[in-house]
Amino acid sequence: MALIAANIGLSGAAQAQATGGTIELDTITITATKRPQADANLPMATTVLTPEAVPPSSLDAVADVARQSPGTNFMDFGRFGESYMTMRGVGTLGTALNSLDSVIGLSVDGVPTTLSAIGAPFLDVDHIEVLRGPQGTTFGRNAFAGAINVVSAPADGKRVFKIDAEGGSHGYGFVQGTAGGWLIEDKLAGRAAIRVQNYNGDIPNIIVGGRENGARLSAARGTLRFTPDDSLTIDLTGNYNRDRRTNSAFILREQAHFPTSSADIRPSNQQEIASGSLKITKRFAPFILTSTTSYQDVSLTNRGDFTDSMLFSRATGLPAFIFNNPYTDKIHVEDREHIFNQELRLNSHEGSPIQWVVGASYFRSDYQTKRDAGTAYSPTLNGHFDNKIASETIAAFADATVPIGYGFDLSGGLRIAHDRQKLRGNYLTNGYPGTVPSLTQRNSFDDTYLTGRLALSYHWNDKVMSYVSAARGYASGGFEKTTSYAGFGMLSTPFRPAKSWTYELGTKAEIADGVRLSGAVFYNDVKDGQLTGVDPATFLPFLTNQAFRSYGVEGSVNARLAEGLELTAGGAWIKSRIVDVTLASLLSGVSAGNEVPQVPAFTANIGLSYRVAAGAVGLPGYFTVKADYQFVGSRYADVQNSQGAKMEAYNIVNGQIGWENDTVKVYAFGRNLLDERPLSYSFSYAPGATVAYVGRGRVIGVGTSVTW
Repeated sequence: MALIAANIGLSGAAQAQATGGTIELDTITITATKRPQADANLPMATTVLTPEAVPPSSLDAVADVARQSPGTNFMDFGRFGESYMTMRGVGTLGTALNSLDSVIGLSVDGVPTTLSAIGAPFLDVDHIEVLRGPQGTTFGRNAFAGAINVVSAPADGKRVFKIDAEGGSHGYGFVQGTAGGWLIEDKLAGRAAIRVQNYNGDIPNIIVGGRENGARLSAARGTLRFTPDDSLTIDLTGNYNRDRRTNSAFILREQAHFPTSSADIRPSNQQEIASGSLKITKRFAPFILTSTTSYQDVSLTNRGDFTDSMLFSRATGLPAFIFNNPYTDKIHVEDREHIFNQELRLNSHEGSPIQWVVGASYFRSDYQTKRDAGTAYSPTLNGHFDNKIASETIAAFADATVPIGYGFDLSGGLRIAHDRQKLRGNYLTNGYPGTVPSLTQRNSFDDTYLTGRLALSYHWNDKVMSYVSAARGYASGGFEKTTSYAGFGMLSTPFRPAKSWTYELGTKAEIADGVRLSGAVFYNDVKDGQLTGVDPATFLPFLTNQAFRSYGVEGSVNARLAEGLELTAGGAWIKSRIVDVTLASLLSGVSAGNEVPQVPAFTANIGLSYRVAAGAVGLPGYFTVKADYQFVGSRYADVQNSQGAKMEAYNIVNGQIGWENDTVKVYAFGRNLLDERPLSYSFSYAPGATVAYVGRGRVIGVGTSVTW
């Protein structure tokens, strides 16, 4: 089978070592399933990425993860709280409706978060686990297409003192300090990391001067682990980060010197997150008890110019100076979200013949958005909005893997959950013609549902495993956060939940010493996907539900080609289509057969690293060379598949060369060496006037790491 010659879910996390003339690969352990499981035996597609694949200094860590996870794409609006991801052709059909409207469950150390925290820096990471296919059984609400779990380095008593630093073009600078070890020998361990970072930006603004697309970031993380005896572990963790950016929006795509901004104020985007968690693990003879309690406080601010003068001059034919007024056509948004999560679970011991987990969880989000909008173009983009959305989920879940003999394992799980969401909306006009003076509304939505999965796997031998699975996906219903039609006096109604069935056939294999491969084919059937968008002719939003399907094949490989030479590669081909088009969808311009937005048909990545002793030139230590290539194919930004919304394929090439020994590393690096400016969103205002949201360009620099 072709599947045996492909690998899904492999990464540089598998390190090889020579033993007696053979190369042995370390076991990759996945914890995102709520119990440790060997990836080679897990009947689902996975990717595991280490800090070598996603550098601690990355300013766009989620995008880096997406480009190295086959079939995954990150859609960056530039404004905190609005970005999202697609996976395997499953995604939001337009824009996210609220902070919980995600198709991918995002967690840090198993603690779920929301779209408000997407884009937050990854600090002191051990590895990142990406699970493809519905993960609702253990991740809960809205892990519709998959899940991403960031696993932090633990406070395990290991002594570490380390300084990392980088400097480069466009005012780029990065410094991170990490310290860890025993505070009380064999009883209390601690670990902490502090990071500061700067990037001046690379998009010139011809109106107010300077450059946009910059970043200034500070972050800290601290962990204490108390182990009074061999059966009890208590982990207390605190995190804080503040990320300030000047992300460009509404740039004219057809301009001669793209990208250039002609906004009349400097854009301002800020994300501030404070969080803490308490994890208690107690080992009993028949099972392991784990309690995880967490709280997150997320604050977002986004302010920008709605009328880039070059863009609107091209769209309207009017002189550009008409649109240069720093006091008009601005949108200012402030979001605040408090997130509480409590999970209690029991699971089997590692090595038990039957692997299982049962648990219950409570999740609550209190979200508030304040929007002050004033434009000359649409009633829905004017007024003062103060909306609160309270969401809570109570759930119970169970999952198990049972050997049934003759090389077969049967695994499956179920989750029953009850969602409740309440909307409190307040609108006050700013005097725009056609708007009501004010509107106050209250509404609620409840739903009880089941999600689950069933998989049958067969072990051909101790190196090759194949599986077939079916999973039920579910994305919660609720309320759209902007209450866009409040200015017309119209009350918001809840959008319906989306549901899916996913079918998958895959293989994982170690086909030779030091070579792991795996691959899968999949099919997704989605009902009531959330379809949103804005009519560029009227700037009026629309919202409905629409079915779609996707299928494809994906795979990757990890191999040690020679002593010190390692290869990682992956790729996916996906076909996605809108089906069973409704009348409401037709009125918004959707046609049967249109592609699902933000889903590239092809994605690929390949990386090479080489480490060789420097003794040949009379130096101690090793020389290192790394290079990686990432490809994201063309895709549409909207469900109408309009030509102005089609974004071209792009290629990212990164390289690094350096020298290292046991305590010191120095290197030169180039990120995005081809200086590609990838588009993450695009749509047409008028013929020849296309809006573009553009990514970061080339950064060249040097770095060092010192450990003692």
